[in-house]
Amino acid sequence: MKQRILTALGITAVVLPSFLYGGLPFQLVVFFFILTSLYEMYAVKKDKWPIWLYLIMVVLIIVFALLDLNTLYIGMIVLLMTLFIITISFDWFTPFDLSYIYTMMILLTTALRAVFVAVSYGRIELLFILIATYATDTGAYFSGYFFGKNKLNERISPKKTIEGSIGGWLFGFLIGLAYAYFFVERLPFEFMVLCSAIIPIVSQIGDLAFSSIKRYFNIKDFGTIFPAHGGVLDRIDSLLFSLMAFYILVGIML
Repeated sequence: MKQRILTALGITAVVLPSFLYGGLPFQLVVFFFILTSLYEMYAVKKDKWPIWLYLIMVVLIIVFALLDLNTLYIGMIVLLMTLFIITISFDWFTPFDLSYIYTMMILLTTALRAVFVAVSYGRIELLFILIATYATDTGAYFSGYFFGKNKLNERISPKKTIEGSIGGWLFGFLIGLAYAYFFVERLPFEFMVLCSAIIPIVSQIGDLAFSSIKRYFNIKDFGTIFPAHGGVLDRIDSLLFSLMAFYILVGIML
């Protein structure tokens, strides 16, 4: 527990000043988290892919994150067709590899674009996504600890309970709503109510999704970069899904 607290304080000491300062320091921190997450997702395979594949994915994620929406759609379709042709023409990838690589690209590209979109409204709005996500995680933990009896999905995550999931949603919704009411000014309150309701659901889906990936690859953590916390993905798995949900909601509603 002591190591977990010290590591959490260390992460906060790096992330918080860069967030408050903004500009290049914040961008570097964001790119570090995104690219390290990509490497951790890339590195879990026992029969490792060539390093050039990772480098190509790095370039594509950055390029896709900077494209306008219509060009991005075209780029993702071209990427999918290219991966499909490579899969059926060579023995470099299996069909599972194709779907896994493509999912990585979509998830991390969308997360990076979501950060850009949120920051365009203001860092207060980006902080809302973080607060709603981690409030959900905290609420789920304590609700499950004190009231958890019925397993949510024992095959994927034996410790998670239905009571914990409900408590996580409720806590995430209330904290997100309160933060939006008092601090968010550039986005409509009705939109923030919707985000406060959806993000706690989606963040828990993200947590389960990455738990299933770890179980598939038979690993406990995605990495060891954060002592007692695991890898970057172990810290931001649910956040990636929250960012994706926010990005989609902005595109649909605003």
